[in-house]
Amino acid sequence: MYQFQQKLKNLKQVLKGWNHTHFGNIQENRQRLEKQMEALQQTFIREGRTEEQTQQEQILWNQIEERRQQEEILWRQKSRISLLKEGDMLII
Repeated sequence: MYQFQQKLKNLKQVLKGWNHTHFGNIQENRQRLEKQMEALQQTFIREGRTEEQTQQEQILWNQIEERRQQEEILWRQKSRISLLKEGDMLII
């Protein structure tokens, strides 16, 4: 049983590292992307649009939407975990 617990503990650390490198902080990433979008739109106002900037805007928009979806999934999972924990407590 002890070996199994150690393997689970090691797996937890590996998964946390993978999560950090693969996703990072989703909320901070989304906010950073939104600031980049805002700066790009300010550039549009000052200088006008170019084809390259329009493509960059579309790429940023897609990345922001992807982060929003990831954030929604994250909150759904956290909600589910909380519900399961509270449900367990109610049974006791």
